Amino acid sequence: MNIDAETIARIDATLLPQLDRHHLRLLAHCLASFRMMAPDLDGALPNAALRRQWCEQQPVVADDPQFLVLLLNQLNNAADQLEEMADDCSKAPLELSLDDLIAAAERRCRV
Repeated sequence: MNIDAETIARIDATLLPQLDRHHLRLLAHCLASFRMMAPDLDGALPNAALRRQWCEQQPVVADDPQFLVLLLNQLNNAADQLEEMADDCSKAPLELSLDDLIAAAERRCRV
């Protein structure tokens, strides 16, 4: 799943450095993908098995085993970051909003 133009514009409108905006776009994309993978998990992220199953159903990924491994590793990293952000916000990970992601990135840049 791609993030929409409005999301990209909101991220690009932040005063974050370019690398942080890129990271934020990737996290937003992963969050959107997680929502597609498991729409009925009451806000929890899909587990590793659901992630793999979903990825294997994507034609571009299914035809490239090396890319599948890389993608799953990146999704696992994103899941860890989203879980941490969710804990900081006292929310379930799939309940995070773009505003939550932006605020977390801005806090990280201030440190």
